[in-house]
Amino acid sequence: MLADIFLSYARPDATAAERIARELGKAGWSVWYDRELPAHRAYADVIANELESAPAVLVLWSEAAAASEWVRSEANRARELHKLVQSRLDRTRLPMPFDQIQCADLRGWRGGRRHAGWSQARKSIEALVGGERHGVGRTSLTSDRGTTRRTLLIGAGAAVVATAAGTLWLRGESEHRPNPEAALLFQKGTDALQNNDVFAADNPGSLANAIALLTEATQADPHYAKAWGSLALAYAGLKRVSPVSQRPGLDSRSRSAAAETFRLEPNEPRATSALLLLDPLYRHWRSAELADRAALKNSRPVPLLQFLLSETLGSVGRWKEAAAISDTADRKHFIIPGADRRIVVDLWAAGNLQAADEALKQAVDHWPQQPQVWRTRLEYLMYSGRPLDALAILSNEAERPTGTSAQLVKAIDATARALAARGSPSEAVDRSLDYLKSQPSEGLAVAQAAAAVGDLNTSFAVLDGYYFGQGEWNEAAPEAGDEDRATSALFLPSMKKAWTDARFAQLLQSIGLEQYWQESGTVPDFRRP
Repeated sequence: MLADIFLSYARPDATAAERIARELGKAGWSVWYDRELPAHRAYADVIANELESAPAVLVLWSEAAAASEWVRSEANRARELHKLVQSRLDRTRLPMPFDQIQCADLRGWRGGRRHAGWSQARKSIEALVGGERHGVGRTSLTSDRGTTRRTLLIGAGAAVVATAAGTLWLRGESEHRPNPEAALLFQKGTDALQNNDVFAADNPGSLANAIALLTEATQADPHYAKAWGSLALAYAGLKRVSPVSQRPGLDSRSRSAAAETFRLEPNEPRATSALLLLDPLYRHWRSAELADRAALKNSRPVPLLQFLLSETLGSVGRWKEAAAISDTADRKHFIIPGADRRIVVDLWAAGNLQAADEALKQAVDHWPQQPQVWRTRLEYLMYSGRPLDALAILSNEAERPTGTSAQLVKAIDATARALAARGSPSEAVDRSLDYLKSQPSEGLAVAQAAAAVGDLNTSFAVLDGYYFGQGEWNEAAPEAGDEDRATSALFLPSMKKAWTDARFAQLLQSIGLEQYWQESGTVPDFRRP
């Protein structure tokens, strides 16, 4: 069944697109948007069929959308077919000729009917589709069932890739001009990597979707180096979030795609990044830092490589250096949630709270309900002296990402209350441990929460489980062992009470960080005056 409304948007606006699609569905209209795409069908054919068949095309304009060739193409086709409905999500000036056409203002709208801009958009849709259809029994969201789109930029156990919607480093810098089919597949493949957190990817299905699209792009144009490099990245990202048994095959495919990339374009930054991501960071900090710096020197200074070096420096407690590097990254064209979140963490850990506040505001404006941005916002406020602000946000269910664990909410709530002197530390620790039992991968977060409320015994017990697979919390050890372990959390301000404990020094000695600092001649920030 074809949809009533075709929704066109850029990947950074996926949260807004989902919210709008739900509201349209409540009115009884069916909506198609490329949240889920089949790997077995030609992408351009699917888009053309859905767009041309839908009575109305709703375009969500934003800075990212205005820079997206795909969104502009869809909007232009809708204009030619006299079915275009426009709305804006931010203050960005609309590209020509769309700035001459009526556009509903949805800035600040978070759902519900009582909003002037939403009423305007809905009336325009009604004129094209027909009135609201309450009770008609149609599904509110229609699309080919596949996998939701996400992004990654691998850090400690998670993947990093590039932005969609016109990022300079992903598009336009190569002399090779791909054929139209390959270009469209490449754009959608990179878009499929867009809407996740750069350092905490949580949706392997999106990476499989990206791999399918980028593979088609390389088949459509075997000389397209950017497509090969992005394919190498997608495989590297999928390796990090896949079962251990599947990782060798993904590793070899990533390296094969990178080799093909370098045959076409030496030092291509995507493939370079993929190779860096394939190797574990834990216990390899020195070699990782040298490799990151060499990559930045030999390749174009793209944001991805800058954030990889920033992550390495944060993992060894050198936050001021990490913040200085991430602060120079191009965030105007590199719009992905993990990049925004990474800068918040770097600035916070470096002690620059004023800049961190501003970076957090920008991240929330870009990604109001992105799970990892939402969680970083709460942790930053809790652990930087503003637990009451964190409680206010936590109590607002409208701002809470869809599917947020009730146990996670309880754990954060109890910790924030303890820090605000409105609850007991013991209750906060109990709630965090309850969450850990259901989510063993949350060991570092629970250790931070326990340390922040002053329960260092619990914090170190969880850390023993995470790093050494020992004690009561041995299930907190990552399935892949050292391949997935991380250390940056040890040096966040939330762990400050643990830094002077003798057990912390012993931990650093045992995992090899003392040796790293000695051999590299560096000093972590927490040991500086």
